[in-house]
Amino acid sequence: MARPLRIEFDHAVYHVMSRGNERKPIVKDDHDRERRLEWLRRTVEMYGWRLHAFVLMNNHDHLFVETPDPNLSAGMQHLNGSYTSYFNNRHRRHGHLFQGRYKSHVIESEGHFWEVSRYIHLNPVRARLVERPEQWAWSSYPGYQRTSRQLAWVTYGDVLAEFGRNIEQARRAYRRFVTAGIAESPASPLKNAVGGLIVGGEAFALRIREMLEGRPTDSSVPALERLRPRPSLEVIASAVADVFEVDRSRWTDGRRNDDASRAAAAFLARRRFGYRGREVATALGYGSHGGVTAAVRRIESSTAALKRKIRQIERKLANN
Repeated sequence: MARPLRIEFDHAVYHVMSRGNERKPIVKDDHDRERRLEWLRRTVEMYGWRLHAFVLMNNHDHLFVETPDPNLSAGMQHLNGSYTSYFNNRHRRHGHLFQGRYKSHVIESEGHFWEVSRYIHLNPVRARLVERPEQWAWSSYPGYQRTSRQLAWVTYGDVLAEFGRNIEQARRAYRRFVTAGIAESPASPLKNAVGGLIVGGEAFALRIREMLEGRPTDSSVPALERLRPRPSLEVIASAVADVFEVDRSRWTDGRRNDDASRAAAAFLARRRFGYRGREVATALGYGSHGGVTAAVRRIESSTAALKRKIRQIERKLANN
């Protein structure tokens, strides 16, 4: 299984999700929930995090957290490792509690606090555990609704600041914003994350790409390649056609193409440079993304000689 890419820098902001192994519960009763939140509090205080929002569900949890120091991995290892030890000891079990390592998205610090926090706070409503988010006690939302329910280790001000300077007016505006998402469920702000990892504008994504430029390529982390500057689909197709010495006009929907050139272009675009199946299908003349999937499988089971040829094209594209 590919390891998730870790992007860490001072004052990075993340959405983090930890899911139970095989989607099994990570809590069995309220005592477990209390201990999970206690370990979260300890981690926030120990690592100096600014926790903007959280929700603890039955088989997973979500965090919206800022790390003044680049220590997300260390903090999550402490949080999940410590809680796993407690859970296994209490319930007399062994082995992994969580499904691999946590999943994270790096979030642009301006303009996304409101939508990410709402997405997190509405989780219990989407799961039909409650009708309104304030009814779910294992969440930061009750503290957004009422000052009396605030937790000292949660940072409420940064989210509310996007709704105005007056704190009470901002609190009411945020409640209206979250409530509006009950009647009409908003799209996930994580849905169109760049490379599956970055939530933000083009300038922010470019900044992250530039940060990654000095890192060595890790083939076990495919998301790393998707974040690096990549050749266009037109450039990929032209390079493959040149090396294979074929006429690209043959790459059209409904026309049989027995040579491996178009499949090689599909493989490079999809597997090596992270383009989506539908994008590749349109650029290379496939009828659907299913044709792209079949082409990629064809290359994966091809001869060693053909794979060497494709690697040569890949290196050429990466160096240009």
